[in-house]
Amino acid sequence: MKNNVFTTFNLLKGRNVVRACLVACLLFTSLPSTGVCDTAAETAPSISYLLSAPRDTGEVSGPVTVTVLFMNNGTSKERFEIPSEMTAYITQNGIQKEVLIKSDSGKEWIDMEPGTFKSRQYKVPVENTQGDVQISLDNASTISLQLSGQAPELKADGKVDPTKGSPYITGELGEADAKLEGKESKQRNAMVDYFSKHFAGYDPIYFLIGANPSGTDGRLRGTFPNARFQVSLRYRLFTEDSYFAEKWNGFTNVFITYTQNTEWDLAGESAPFLDTMFKPELQYNWQDIFKEPKGILEKMDLMTAISHESNGRNGAGSRSINYVIARPKLYFGDPERLNGYLAPGFWFYFGSLSDNPSIRHYRGHADVKAAIQWADTIQLASWFRMGDELEKGSMQLDLSYPLGRLTGNCLDMYLDIQYFTGYGQTLLNYDQREQALRAGVMFVR
Repeated sequence: MKNNVFTTFNLLKGRNVVRACLVACLLFTSLPSTGVCDTAAETAPSISYLLSAPRDTGEVSGPVTVTVLFMNNGTSKERFEIPSEMTAYITQNGIQKEVLIKSDSGKEWIDMEPGTFKSRQYKVPVENTQGDVQISLDNASTISLQLSGQAPELKADGKVDPTKGSPYITGELGEADAKLEGKESKQRNAMVDYFSKHFAGYDPIYFLIGANPSGTDGRLRGTFPNARFQVSLRYRLFTEDSYFAEKWNGFTNVFITYTQNTEWDLAGESAPFLDTMFKPELQYNWQDIFKEPKGILEKMDLMTAISHESNGRNGAGSRSINYVIARPKLYFGDPERLNGYLAPGFWFYFGSLSDNPSIRHYRGHADVKAAIQWADTIQLASWFRMGDELEKGSMQLDLSYPLGRLTGNCLDMYLDIQYFTGYGQTLLNYDQREQALRAGVMFVR
């Protein structure tokens, strides 16, 4: 990935559109592959399961605890119910038995972004706590465990003697009868588990190219082609199995988010970034407040945050604001048919506005985000921000469609067309009215 980034910047020393296309291609090839093309992509399930062996060692005196990862392999957000119990198959001494594995947590409805995971621990009833046992789920991997009720004995080199008993569970994720994985595989599985628990996409992630914004000040904009890209991630501070979450489950609602939005003059000398907005946030996000549908209201979330926005410049070009925001998000409709959401936001500023004393007149104190879509296909998302006066507001529209439906699931991203009009597309020229039309790809919407 690092080499790709350096290559990208070297390519941008020219002035033509072809170089911009190469930039996009390099970014795409840096993303993880989703596998071979699936000609039956529209019938493939979006949620898949992954069964993982326990990492902690301990004596086997009761049920074995395993971790199930629920993964959204689709191209859009999925509403999914994590079960409190599941059917599993235990094979021991050549005999297969169907059992129920149970979680200490109850059923939970969640919204899973594309490419994200949710983990849940389940207890597996194992009658014989000695010998080899295989545990499997329908349409999931099989894990092989080695159980014994006696204490481990070490050889002279400090390793466990395989001829002696061991009260530990050993084995890693893999197919039935697979050999134990080495140190690198264990580290890789641990890293996947860590990222699945902590990281997810947040605001839309995209790379778009279009004409230069039509504004009133030509010094603040570039020529064609002009690109805009955004990266946005969310980090969960406390997972369900953390010490603090065990004391109070509300700690799992604490997040740190980071969003970076850049306008890029691809045709200018040295291809400069026109302006970049850096936005870290500390959030508390109550998810699915009502726990069940209320009439046409499918669910409701409530997010509160302390936000900082800056363009990282010094001197006359410096821009920065701090504010506290509250944003309820209401989901409507049938996830399998017509559905959407409405998310009004309200905020107040704090701290110095000396870099941009009039910015509050253009950004105002409220906005509205909304979207409507058909199942997980075409979506129209909108964003309206009201200034202190309506004529100082702004509007952005994004029309997106999953490219996987057009390419046999070869491309796990979206085609996006974006239109912006109003003030504040960047922090630098927040008081300049602009219009811009761009098109490109969206990785998370």
